[in-house]
Formats: sequence, C-alpha cells, structure tokens
Amino acid sequence: MASNLLSDLNSLEARIERLAKRMRGLEDRNRELETKHAELKRQTEEALKERDRALLDCEYLAVSHKLADSPDALADTRRHLASLIRNIDRCLEMLKE
Repeated sequence: MASNLLSDLNSLEARIERLAKRMRGLEDRNRELETKHAELKRQTEEALKERDRALLDCEYLAVSHKLADSPDALADTRRHLASLIRNIDRCLEMLKE
C-alpha cells in the first residue's frame, strides 16, 4: 500500500514537472508574441501616418496643379496656399485659447 502511494506520488510529481515546464514554455512564447504584437502595432501606426502624409501631399499637389497653368504660377500658388494654411492654423490656435 505504501509503495502504491509512493509510486502514485512519484507519478504525480513527474506530471507536475512536465506541466510546469510546458507552462514556462508557453509563458515565454506568450511574452515573445506580445513583444512582436507591440512592434507590429507600432509599425502599422507609423505606416498609417506615413500614408496619411502622402495622401495629404497628393491632394495638395493636385489642387495646386489645378490652380496654376505654368511652373511660375504653380510656385506662386503653392506659396499662397502655404500662407493660407499657416493663417488658418494660427486662427485655429487663437480659437483654442
């Protein structure tokens, strides 16, 4: 009877060790995946910001090309649009205050 209990305890201890080892491995894997997820999320946010900047630049160029017929007029129009945008930004800042 005692030998039966001892073998059962040894068997349970071996199972516990295997499960503990497996759990440590899963915890390590989970940490790796969380790190990778955070990096991918950061890259996605960066790519979206870059895309938004490119779309804004594209829209800005499309509008400025529609407003000007010659390269000189295009440069003047771009300067004028940039000036208008700065004025709008200043007005928005004043409104916030």
